[in-house]
Amino acid sequence: MLSRIRKVAESACAQPLATAERLSAATHLLSSLEYMVRTTDRKPGGLNDWTHTRSQVPAKTKAMQAVRDFIAREPVTQALHGSRAVAAAVLISPVKNNTVRMAANIYLAGSQVLVYPRHLFGTDGSDQVSFLVQTAAALGRAGGTDATRNAAVQFIGAQTVLSYGASGWAKLPGDAWRNGDALAKIMRTQTYGDEWFFKQLDKYPAASRAICHVVLALECGFPLLLIKKGKYIDAGLLVMGGFHLANARFMGLSRFAWAFVSTYPSVRALAKGTGEGR
Repeated sequence: MLSRIRKVAESACAQPLATAERLSAATHLLSSLEYMVRTTDRKPGGLNDWTHTRSQVPAKTKAMQAVRDFIAREPVTQALHGSRAVAAAVLISPVKNNTVRMAANIYLAGSQVLVYPRHLFGTDGSDQVSFLVQTAAALGRAGGTDATRNAAVQFIGAQTVLSYGASGWAKLPGDAWRNGDALAKIMRTQTYGDEWFFKQLDKYPAASRAICHVVLALECGFPLLLIKKGKYIDAGLLVMGGFHLANARFMGLSRFAWAFVSTYPSVRALAKGTGEGR
């Protein structure tokens, strides 16, 4: 009986962690493949030309600067991303060995720190979320117990709830979000905009304002989904998942969808109080 209870508890905390690892690893995989294919911004005169960006994040020691200069060499950058793709593939695969998965998580998190200065301009929130997930998963697996893996799940879930809430609260002081003009203004930009969607928002301003207010309400109120043992958490996660898919379609933020959705089983476990390692 005790053995069966232990297996159930292990499954309760291991499944959300494995899902987080796999989907977040897909974010790393897509990111590294994109960097390997798109080299224009790293060429002379590009946005991430190392002759200019190396001074933007100066190293504290000469040794660290030498490491960064070495990584900035294009063949080294390519090789590093190639190895990151392999580590991501390991986590996406059915491999269950705790040590192997821990090592892959450590490599992805550590190598992301190393390549960050090389891609200073162009990184976004999805990189931060995927780094957080891989780091938490590595620490959880390093402990080697249900309790440490469950702690990783709880941390990932809590951090996601905080991220959504903070995002909404940060928007509140902005007049554009409160009066409902923000979305239309974003869709007008070349970087994150979409011409067709902007025309629809411009044609139906009431709908544009309504969408802005709904986004604000969803993000600011997301932490409330934890009350009553997550009674409405599934509906909330479904809506936020749709939100990220819409962002992927209209803003080109496809990696955000992989990164944030990877945390949803952990958010659900946090809200439901499951996987407590009892």
